[in-house]
Amino acid sequence: MGLGEKGEMKLRLYFFIVIALLMGFGWVAFKGEAQAQNIPPPGVYKPSKPSPADIEAGKAIYFRKCVWCHGPDGAGNGASARRLGTKPRNFNQGTFKIRHTASGELPTDEDLFLTVTNGLPGSAMPPWGEILSETERKQVVSFVKTNLVKDRKFDDKDEEFHVIDYGKQIPTSEESIKKGREVFMTKAKCVECHGVEGRGNGNLTQRDDWGFPIFPANLAKPWNIRGNRRDPYNPKNIFREVSTGLNGTPMPSFIDTLTVEDRWNVANFVMSLSNHYPIEESTNKPKIGFIIKGKFLKEGKTPNDANDPRWESLSPQYVGMGSQIIQPPRHFLRTVDDIRVRALFDEKEVAFLFEWDDRTESKKDENRPAIYDAAAISSVSFPDARYTTTNYTHEDDDAVGHLKGVRPPEVGTYNDGIAIQFAQAWQKLPSPEKPYFIHGDTKRGVDIWKWESDSTTKEMEGRGLDAVSVRESTNVKVTSAKWTNGRWQVVMKRALVTDDKEKSAQLEVGKNIPIVFFAWDGDAGEHDGKMALSTYYYLMLEPPVPQRVYIVPPIVAGVVVLLEGWAFYVARRKKREAGSA
Repeated sequence: MGLGEKGEMKLRLYFFIVIALLMGFGWVAFKGEAQAQNIPPPGVYKPSKPSPADIEAGKAIYFRKCVWCHGPDGAGNGASARRLGTKPRNFNQGTFKIRHTASGELPTDEDLFLTVTNGLPGSAMPPWGEILSETERKQVVSFVKTNLVKDRKFDDKDEEFHVIDYGKQIPTSEESIKKGREVFMTKAKCVECHGVEGRGNGNLTQRDDWGFPIFPANLAKPWNIRGNRRDPYNPKNIFREVSTGLNGTPMPSFIDTLTVEDRWNVANFVMSLSNHYPIEESTNKPKIGFIIKGKFLKEGKTPNDANDPRWESLSPQYVGMGSQIIQPPRHFLRTVDDIRVRALFDEKEVAFLFEWDDRTESKKDENRPAIYDAAAISSVSFPDARYTTTNYTHEDDDAVGHLKGVRPPEVGTYNDGIAIQFAQAWQKLPSPEKPYFIHGDTKRGVDIWKWESDSTTKEMEGRGLDAVSVRESTNVKVTSAKWTNGRWQVVMKRALVTDDKEKSAQLEVGKNIPIVFFAWDGDAGEHDGKMALSTYYYLMLEPPVPQRVYIVPPIVAGVVVLLEGWAFYVARRKKREAGSA
């Protein structure tokens, strides 16, 4: 049956309205994105000229909020600089990494405003967007560009500003990712610095313009990339940095060597390197779920190798790691900031797959210089920051007072490592009571399972950070441990129940079992109490689903369908009989 002329007209009008609405929404979304990012149009750009009042107001803000890191003269040598691994920007030379302008050029006003607003993820530069008003952020930018940039001037007639053109964005697809990988590996040679899988484990001997060692970005963690503008999964951020380069670093601009299409394909490939975890807006890091779910295996024994396909039935669960800064020897700058965990178990044992990124495979060697060694970090151009926080605190070996000697100097490299901790008798502890999360306490001991890169596996009892003893037990086994392309993968196993009920944690199915994670990077001088660690998480070994769950619902559904059919048949028959009468 046809619609007729009026029906067709109404249908066309309906589709016209829908398309117009969609286009309108698309235009609003595009406009909103451009406004949110404050992106200047491509082409020649002219910076604004701040008023004396804005400059003076910006100066007051700078000396309240920014001087502690960037210093009174903007040279990046504030009081906090020596404790920061990524050094604060030295404004004097006018060298800015995150820009929309061509390589070597000064940034736009919008670029500086966005940096102040969003901060630089993966560094100590925080986002000021929720602390300073828009006017205040613009004022502090005015002060920085006029008074602290000394070697160049934004209003110099010889300074040129050319904003890049994004061209036509290529949507993400398997074809684009494949092309981008080819450019990454061959034409652009990104692999030489960033590594085969983008974890930043390529060239580790480079330095920036100030003489500090600089390591290639770990592209598998886009939330830590400095210029992601708190929008970590947006390929536009990668396109911009490939196009502009990062002034002051070995990262060049590829605008003259790669086409627009090449750069979009590379951006899409880079975005494919990471797990796209949901992002916590306040931290710009993956959201944390504090329950580590273990899956029951119906058939076969638990996996011995990281490549076992059964691991793929689980999504890697993100565990955030912090620095051990509570007890001497404190460790302010860890290099392992997260690990990914999967757990499978059968009726007898549990297996964990731990994965974490580490640029180097480290083993204890007193004669091998560490990548993050103090001598390597020092810079002639910045003598006041000759230490990093990996080896500088007020607990230095030459410190005066009762802390003297608590921190002997590191020698060479140490073992990489991973460990987990359970309360020895967690079932008996009244909720929410737990042992101290750093290796227990005198009243409540913990069961620690630790693996190190020299192939040793230890079971330890912890009664405090300074009271850890190795047990003779051999219940814990590491069946596979390998470092590949900047990533460790370790498979650790243990029986759910052991004979030692006093010191060995007994794992029960269907219970929330408190668990803590620890990691060590030997090239950062990490050993013993110098480590990365988590807070308490919970291991939940999810009970196997009873067979009746799969059988009973279909039976019930079938009975319901039969009853409905019978009721419908009876109603139809009565209706026919009534009609006949």
